[in-house]
Amino acid sequence: MESYGGLCIGALILLIGTAGCGSGASGANPNNVTVAVSPMSATIPASGEVTLQATVKGSPGAPSAVWFIAELAVNGASGSQCNWSGTTQPAGPCPDGTIEGAGASSSLTVKYHAPSTAGTFHVTAQWSTAFNPVVVKDGTAVITVGP
Repeated sequence: MESYGGLCIGALILLIGTAGCGSGASGANPNNVTVAVSPMSATIPASGEVTLQATVKGSPGAPSAVWFIAELAVNGASGSQCNWSGTTQPAGPCPDGTIEGAGASSSLTVKYHAPSTAGTFHVTAQWSTAFNPVVVKDGTAVITVGP
């Protein structure tokens, strides 16, 4: 009888240990998340546009991204004030262009609308955790706007 009881306790310990070692999505490590933007670089004419696609791998939840133009992220601004969706463009000023389709936090595909002036602009897709510690990962496209 004692060996039967020991066998049951051993099996119970094995079952508990195995159940605690799951590899489901909730056990994903946010430090392993990667974000890439495609194309990584593009040259477009002034007032032109280009479609950008973010790929988020390793996200513990549904992949999502927040988009912004890095040049707009100055003086406390988030850089997303020139994002829009639907038919109403932002009031501006948006001297570095606008991002269409970035209204929803889960937008993985957006369209960058270039300004009417030449320059180099950095459009970033950013993923982050909503818990502490906050982990932020991003990918950036470098857009060269020609005359």
